[in-house]
Amino acid sequence: MNARRRQIVNMILNGRTTIKYKDMETIFNVGERTLRYDLESIAELLKEHDIELVRVSGQGMWKLASNPDADSLKSLYDTMNYEERSHSAEERILLISHELIIQNDWHSLRLIAEELEVSKATVLQYMPQVEGIAEHFQLTLERGHKGFRLTGTEKHKRLALLSIMEKLEDTWDTVNPLPNLNWSALTFKDMDKITKIITKHRTEKMNVSACFRVWALFLQRTRNGAFIDHEEVDSSVAVDPAFHEMWQQLSEAFATDDLPSEKIFAYLYLLATGGIYEEPAERVKDNPAFMELVEAMSKRMGLTGFSKKQLKEIYTEWQVLRIADEHDITIMHPLREKIEELYPFILFHIQEAMEETDFLKAGWTIDRLVPLAICMAAIYEKASFENERYQIWVVCPSGLAASRLLTVSLMKHFPKIEVKRTLSISELEDIEAWEQWEKPDFIVSSVTLHDCPYPHVTVKPVMNDEEIQKVEHFIENSDRKRDSGASNHDQQSIFAVIPTSRITVFTEPPAGQLEKIIQMGVSMLEEDGLVGEAFHGDIIRTVFEKKYLYEIIPGLLFIHTDSDDVMKPGFSLVQLTEPYLVEDKLKSHAVLFMATPDKHAHIPQLQYLYQLLMNQDRVDDLLDWSRLGLMEGSE
Repeated sequence: MNARRRQIVNMILNGRTTIKYKDMETIFNVGERTLRYDLESIAELLKEHDIELVRVSGQGMWKLASNPDADSLKSLYDTMNYEERSHSAEERILLISHELIIQNDWHSLRLIAEELEVSKATVLQYMPQVEGIAEHFQLTLERGHKGFRLTGTEKHKRLALLSIMEKLEDTWDTVNPLPNLNWSALTFKDMDKITKIITKHRTEKMNVSACFRVWALFLQRTRNGAFIDHEEVDSSVAVDPAFHEMWQQLSEAFATDDLPSEKIFAYLYLLATGGIYEEPAERVKDNPAFMELVEAMSKRMGLTGFSKKQLKEIYTEWQVLRIADEHDITIMHPLREKIEELYPFILFHIQEAMEETDFLKAGWTIDRLVPLAICMAAIYEKASFENERYQIWVVCPSGLAASRLLTVSLMKHFPKIEVKRTLSISELEDIEAWEQWEKPDFIVSSVTLHDCPYPHVTVKPVMNDEEIQKVEHFIENSDRKRDSGASNHDQQSIFAVIPTSRITVFTEPPAGQLEKIIQMGVSMLEEDGLVGEAFHGDIIRTVFEKKYLYEIIPGLLFIHTDSDDVMKPGFSLVQLTEPYLVEDKLKSHAVLFMATPDKHAHIPQLQYLYQLLMNQDRVDDLLDWSRLGLMEGSE
């Protein structure tokens, strides 16, 4: 939409009911023919928002057929806000890719530049990135005298479009980007109808936003004659009865043919992206391939053990990854860059574990690993979160794993926060349900919430420093006064990193007894199966022959060595009732031992340790033997 048309629409939003050619010619210095084309285009736009702009024959003007209602004006206002925002380079690349796929034909350079309101030279600068997206989905960018077009199978085009839609959702902080995309075969009424049917017939394991995207794209493509060939999907796949029933309801409502290949593609895509979560058909521990992978990840990441709930969560994401791998479901995950930035070591260790267990095919991509990385990041973050006090709700439609990561990230970075409920958009709209719940102090959401009765702040699902500051400012600006009744000394974050079986207290005077202290620390690692007998000798050589002895922070002696006799990474801690003194250099109140099987395992171990050492209460717990209460007589 050009600037002239935007200005005319804004006149209507500001209350103008008639548009006269004579007035507009004076304002814009253009002829009646140009204005007629403008108003015809504007009338089509307004029609999508249930606003009727009609031409008055013989009077040289157009007028509104009736006064638009508030909902229609709000919908139009939101669309205009999108039109007026300046797009980032990433958005423009996504939008160019989207247009080239959705049009099914050549797209001229001039037309692309006009749609994005940039120069043709700028569009050409983006084409290498557009080609990169095309290659990611096995599509081909063709160049010719007519412009550009993307060619490939319908399955790969659908996968590309679905990923682009999901990335635009994240970029625009919205649950539905379609109103701002050029979809000629889908109306606003169609979108409302799809949402109502899916909300009514879905099960709790189905994500409304994901199901909406798949069906909306199915309608857009099939109405334009683009169908998925039966050879592009595995026709032997048995579709879940609940999903089949929902698909049948949608087919009847929109009078579409029964197309098995389309239904199977939709079902497999949703399974492979977490849009549908299936309950495990077996006990997760009875699956040897899964447990082998878990053992490999546990060994590399140094986690002290997974709970039943955590194992189930990992198994769910493992199933998602397996289905994507088996059925060649390629994605472009919207949170990949943020996960690579904040949790690179987790992604690295998952890749290593996958290769070690020979789980993935040769053609796997990092994007497929991101959901599992989000799940592992949630477990990692939970190992060190503190007490919480603010009663809040979390709204995150980006999938269960992303919801869990956002939840535990909030709890970790904001000790005064307690997440009472994690909701989907449809659950938040269920007024009868949430009116029965205890009211939250505020809501943290990954999408913009309209008409929400409670205070809320919008953040990204993966929280970086900018998102953390946003929540900090929101809490600081809150008028709510509150008491502080929670314990100041919650040691659960310590025990998540160093279990109580590997913490002991040395009660003798430590002078001249460092070797005995080392024996105690190494013995605890041996008893838990982390190290073998040779590890003790390697430690002794490092400390006494190489004289490698230092405090990682004042008061905490840190002992570590390179050893070939380490099975799993982990820590042990020996607390001292009297300080260990070395001339004027050391005055240590505790000795921390770290075991790592290889250099790659250092990173996550030090990440865990960093979380503890950046909290003064936890440091005091480590250095003062009486605070953890692990020995009789301690307070």
